Amino acid sequence: MLMELVSILLGIVLLGAIDYGSGAIRLSGIMFLIDLPSMLIILALTAPVLFRGGIWNDFLRAWKLLKKSYTCHLSEIRRSLDVVEMLQKQLIYAGIISMLLSFIHILGNMSDLASLGPNVAVAILTMLYAVIFEMLLLPLQIEAKRRIIDYMEVDTDAESAETQADVETTARAAGKEEAAAGKEMDETKDGQI
Repeated sequence: MLMELVSILLGIVLLGAIDYGSGAIRLSGIMFLIDLPSMLIILALTAPVLFRGGIWNDFLRAWKLLKKSYTCHLSEIRRSLDVVEMLQKQLIYAGIISMLLSFIHILGNMSDLASLGPNVAVAILTMLYAVIFEMLLLPLQIEAKRRIIDYMEVDTDAESAETQADVETTARAAGKEEAAAGKEMDETKDGQI
């Protein structure tokens, strides 16, 4: 899962570095993708939720799930999955809200045409940051779901073995009852003869 995170980040850097006019890769192109206020807006709309009611610990546990050696209870994995999915939704909504507010501001200042392009770029960057953060959470979501499925398979195997043992116990008990009934019938027949 760590490779997925690295590939997402590397892909974003490469896409940002491409000069689409010439097709060349220029690292100076990445500078157009960096806007600290837009990133802070997205984080300000999403981070406070993590500090409510112990959700932060569940979020940190989701990152720990990326380690194959990390183990925890099924209920903890489910809570981590719920937090990751909630955060993904919140990021998208935060991106939409901040982009719409930026567009409202831009439309309110249409008289300044020189700043129109940079302001639209910043408005779109907030949504881009929201999507990037959401993409970084996808491997966490996938790992949590995979762990839940693994727990279900273990439970299913244990239930199957338990059910098989119950069937065998019932069959043995039924066999003993049949043998006792057969013995009783033999004794009854012997008594009648």
